[in-house]
Amino acid sequence: MRRLLISLVCLGFFIAYAASACADPPFPRLGALWLGSKNYQDPAVQQQLARGSISVISLYPGWADGTGTTVQQVIQNIKAINPNSMVFQYISNNEISYNTAGNAASSAIYAKLSSMNWYLYENGGSGTIVDSWFPGDWEINNTLWTPPDANGNIWVTWYANWAVQQYYVQSPALDGFYLDNTFWEPRVNGDYNRDGVTDIATNPTTATWFRQGDRQHFLTMNQLMPGHYQIGNVDWGAANAVFPEYNQLLNGGLMEGMIGYSWSFETWGGWATMMQAYRKVMAAFAAPQLGMFAQIGSVTDYQSFRYGLTSCLMDNGYYVFNSSANYDDAPAFDEYNANLGNSISSPQTTAWQNGVYRRDFANGIALVNPKGNGAQTVQLETSYKRLLGTQDPSVNNGQTVTSVTLQDRDGLILMRLAPGVTPDPPGNVTVKVN
Repeated sequence: MRRLLISLVCLGFFIAYAASACADPPFPRLGALWLGSKNYQDPAVQQQLARGSISVISLYPGWADGTGTTVQQVIQNIKAINPNSMVFQYISNNEISYNTAGNAASSAIYAKLSSMNWYLYENGGSGTIVDSWFPGDWEINNTLWTPPDANGNIWVTWYANWAVQQYYVQSPALDGFYLDNTFWEPRVNGDYNRDGVTDIATNPTTATWFRQGDRQHFLTMNQLMPGHYQIGNVDWGAANAVFPEYNQLLNGGLMEGMIGYSWSFETWGGWATMMQAYRKVMAAFAAPQLGMFAQIGSVTDYQSFRYGLTSCLMDNGYYVFNSSANYDDAPAFDEYNANLGNSISSPQTTAWQNGVYRRDFANGIALVNPKGNGAQTVQLETSYKRLLGTQDPSVNNGQTVTSVTLQDRDGLILMRLAPGVTPDPPGNVTVKVN
């Protein structure tokens, strides 16, 4: 097969579409994932995706056929609504569906995997293919151990080239790719080094091979798309997670399910454990640190939503809320209309008052009361104004306050009475140049 490399001429032309200059958007910073349903041609879906400074879509080759539009036009429509939105295409290099039906572009992947024996096998370089941990998928060997083809490409470099050709070359408004399952260790056992012995996924050596393969994927992407961003779905927040191959390599990624699942850090470990994981992952990202703090929950549980959003605001991440694991909505909340502006304090690691955490912004403040701290009343150094909204008017009633009571596991955004005037933050808050 002809090698799928982009010519220098193409790169020179498409560099005009380099990633949007929104490395430091105002707070709250928002992300939007829409991966389940593929109805991206719907203006209402485009409107919801445009809420995010980061928008992740999941298309397949030939998606636009019969829709009356193109992927390029969809991306341009999102950016016309929100000029600061960066749009990323979902891809995965470690698993593929059992369903081999598809168009010529998709069929080329299966043909290449089969001809090169690039699947992950139970033993050796052929035979029984290992099932992915995701139901209905086969696992692909995305390590450096796969044999090179006639052009010198192993699986991860071939697939990176394929993805760039299929998506970016045809839709140059795309800002980058979102690689699923960018894990610090694999999830299934298999013969990763193809020596006839099944390797255990949790073995540190196996995990190193897995990360080395993903590292080569991202290095290839950076070569093919200079000036653009590459992000992933990361699980690096666990206390035992080690991932030197990823450190300062990705520009950002999704911290999936920080709140809302039985396995979420906040569920089993509490707020402090969640925030420790959040800070650990953010520190591993290269500039501009497009880390997405994700929460799953009910769209009418406004207290849990505020708790998640204000927790996210204690660091510099982008907040993502979905109502289900299908990731096919981007609901709006009153707090999204709060223009907090730039931060005037560093990410907060110690409580401000009565166990409540606070971060200061040019136009307001964010407060969060961690789970287990009980209801707490805090005194403000001056008057602030509550947001005026319709979703939870008992909280967002527009009133001026000098003290507020936060329920256990709750958060609150308050606005300054004189926005644009940047005061000195009180107490333990450290001034930050932003």
